[in-house]
Amino acid sequence: MTDNIARQYIHITGIVQGVGFRPFVYQLATQHALVGTVINDSEGVKIDVQGLRSTLASFSAQLVEQAPTLSRIDDVTITERLLWSELEKPITFGIEQSQLRDSTTVCISPDQGLCDACKRDISNADSRYFQYPFTNCTHCGPRYSIIKALPYDRTTTSMQDFTLCPDCAKAYQNPLDRRYHAQPISCDCCGPWVTLYDAKLRVKSCTELPLIATKHTAIEQLARKIKNGDIVAIKGIGGFHLACDATNPQAVANLRLLKHRPSKPLAIMVSDHSIAKEVVEGCDVEWQALESQARPIVLMRNTQCGQDVKLADDLAPNVPYLGIMLPYTPLHYLLFAELEKLGATSALVMTSANLSGMPIATELAQVSAQFSGSISAILDHNRPIVSACDDSLVHYAGGKIRVLRMARGYAPVSHFGTGSEQCTGNITVALGAEQKSTIGLALPKQWLLSPYIGDLDDLDTEQRYQDTFHHLAALYHVKPQQLVCDKHPGYHSSQFAQTYHAKANLTTPLLKVQHHHAHVLAVMAEHHLTEQVLGFTFDGTGWGDDQTVWGGEVLLSTPQSYQRVGHLRQFRLIGGEKAIKEPARLLFAILLECYSLAEIKAMQLPAFSAWSEFYFNNLYQLWQSGSQSPYTSSMGRLIDAWASLLGLVDKVGYEGECGLQLELAAMCACSESALSFDISKANLIDWQPLFSAQLLQRIATDKSDELRHELALAFITAMANVIIAIARGYSHLPIALGGGVFQNRVLVDKVFELAKQQDLSIFCGETLPANDASIAAGQLWYAIFQHNN
Repeated sequence: MTDNIARQYIHITGIVQGVGFRPFVYQLATQHALVGTVINDSEGVKIDVQGLRSTLASFSAQLVEQAPTLSRIDDVTITERLLWSELEKPITFGIEQSQLRDSTTVCISPDQGLCDACKRDISNADSRYFQYPFTNCTHCGPRYSIIKALPYDRTTTSMQDFTLCPDCAKAYQNPLDRRYHAQPISCDCCGPWVTLYDAKLRVKSCTELPLIATKHTAIEQLARKIKNGDIVAIKGIGGFHLACDATNPQAVANLRLLKHRPSKPLAIMVSDHSIAKEVVEGCDVEWQALESQARPIVLMRNTQCGQDVKLADDLAPNVPYLGIMLPYTPLHYLLFAELEKLGATSALVMTSANLSGMPIATELAQVSAQFSGSISAILDHNRPIVSACDDSLVHYAGGKIRVLRMARGYAPVSHFGTGSEQCTGNITVALGAEQKSTIGLALPKQWLLSPYIGDLDDLDTEQRYQDTFHHLAALYHVKPQQLVCDKHPGYHSSQFAQTYHAKANLTTPLLKVQHHHAHVLAVMAEHHLTEQVLGFTFDGTGWGDDQTVWGGEVLLSTPQSYQRVGHLRQFRLIGGEKAIKEPARLLFAILLECYSLAEIKAMQLPAFSAWSEFYFNNLYQLWQSGSQSPYTSSMGRLIDAWASLLGLVDKVGYEGECGLQLELAAMCACSESALSFDISKANLIDWQPLFSAQLLQRIATDKSDELRHELALAFITAMANVIIAIARGYSHLPIALGGGVFQNRVLVDKVFELAKQQDLSIFCGETLPANDASIAAGQLWYAIFQHNN
């Protein structure tokens, strides 16, 4: 009879904490009449279970097949154990208290949007969570932003100082309740609570006891401020937002002045799906992304075709897309409900509360320091934010949703195995790039990437970057043993790596990865590619091995090394970084490679119409100087030059503006000219044929939008054709596309379409951005396979 009975030890790794996994296991084991225990520890979920073999087989299969929605199972290991003796055998199945182990392999769950059940609770007058702005359960709510250490328990989160009331304690301890071990569980009695401050930080309304009778006053007052056209700050899951009425042109204009953001598009939050339908359009996949529990900002086609909602014109000036998201916290839903009662807006501008270039604010004092006297109210709450987390940003390109900013709902990103499980000797930290910085961590059996931090060009962001570095190590109870960074000696991330490596007296060498190789490796890491690929890395800048500025590279890449087998023909950056802000300088530099100064002046191109004779001559001298005008092979800078030639951008107001304007113009094209690069036998991509005298003369005389649109599309098509033409020579290899240029959806659509026609295997970032935010992942991939040499 005992042959039919077995005892099994089941170890499950992945995202299995904070997602209701233990109560799921408990309920499943109870249904199958099994006995034993389940426990969380820093290595994952561990189940010690005994019963009929046939029942255990069904149980273990259903563990995977019916796992909670927010979970992700990476690995299941089942080991046979000796049967319990009659004295030792448990009577039932139970849940044991979490434990800390020396090693940590569990994955952290990203913060999640409000689930439907909790949404019903906050609108149900009979629920004790009615109108409570922090309602959550194991299926929703904050995760990464509140966790201090693993395993994920209330005592290791920023909820540790909020004592559970009897009702919450009962739910927290009941495995059959969906709030069982929901670490942020709270209610009006327990806290946290919201507090409304005026511009001078005077308390206007507080929901903390004993003011429970006025618990909703703070949100009501905030709604009135918004209706009146004021700008307010709202503390969310991962930081503060600045918010205003998106239908009020003056409020939007004031917000732009406040943020020092004259032209960069602003994102909006709308109350529900029906309102979104009035202002944007998209395919089914885009709508699914918008309504997903991750609740990202989705860049969708701006239509403004609705009758009930008229957004301010200045939200996304001269841009085809509108960044839009749906509410993702109880507070958001309650705020929109109050706005509806007042007959006010159903669309809010929601932008991170920070001055341009600074990190998102997470504390009241930071908001006050940056915006004191400029906003009318701040809605704060007393649940500390351990880790800042911006809103994620995605778009649809090449037939898939692709992440542009990896943050709330998507990050931390974690990957199981495929190389990292072999890296058992060293805990590796990757320091990423200078722009869109992130930090990567490789552990035995998994590697992960932090949320977006920001550009390392101010002290506040540098501090948050360092805080993230130390926080990741503390979360996983590890000390970095191996560091890997970008080769660029001037990057703050590289300098931090050098400093830490020296102070920590690490015995392993500091690994350095060429920027564009890291772009290719990031694509390989995401898609678990371990053999050679043909990589195209098109971006703005990156430190090249020949000491020039790279950015239009063709690299034969493996995880360990690369060979540069092609690149864009070089041209000069007149005045160095100034050329990035003034794209006409880039155009001028390119033309000087093909024509004399006198010939260029005689062309009378619109891009140079404001230039004086002195300015022409001065830039010509700079171009000749060499030291002040370094060479670049950057496709991103060539795009800037082309946008200048077409009169799309004069002065760059924000990063990527030229590429976005080129994309918009291409989308408007009714016809397409035939343009093409020359490709030499050595795969030198020569742009000179694009700048023929005949075409330049046409541009000088025909200033119509039709020509602009036609030539914008022709240029993007020429880029796509170059990629496919070179890839055909390496048709046996997968293609990897990396770098910020591949955020252009017209380009990505065309490349994927052409690759399909040629039966080429092609990969580009999906969960990892194509931009520099993925550099740390590429650096990790390099380090992992260096250990395996």
